[in-house]
Amino acid sequence: MRFGIVIKHERANIRLQVERVSQTLETEQYKVTARNGTFILKTNRPLLRNKGLKYKPAKWDVVGGQVRQTLLDKIIEAIEIKVTSS
Repeated sequence: MRFGIVIKHERANIRLQVERVSQTLETEQYKVTARNGTFILKTNRPLLRNKGLKYKPAKWDVVGGQVRQTLLDKIIEAIEIKVTSS
């Protein structure tokens, strides 16, 4: 699954490409690609959904690469919105 997101940061819009790299019954991994680099996010969202805990927030970790915490929060929020709406 591949999709694009747009993040507002300061006065600029940042366009990112997101691709789900792997999915198991317990975890998902997303590869986020920007103009100047990539990083990989891992979440336990499938495990929570399989246990029926759809209102519990998922835990997100940066597996590969680096990203600032302020941007990371906005990116995670945009990914969750995009994934749950489709």
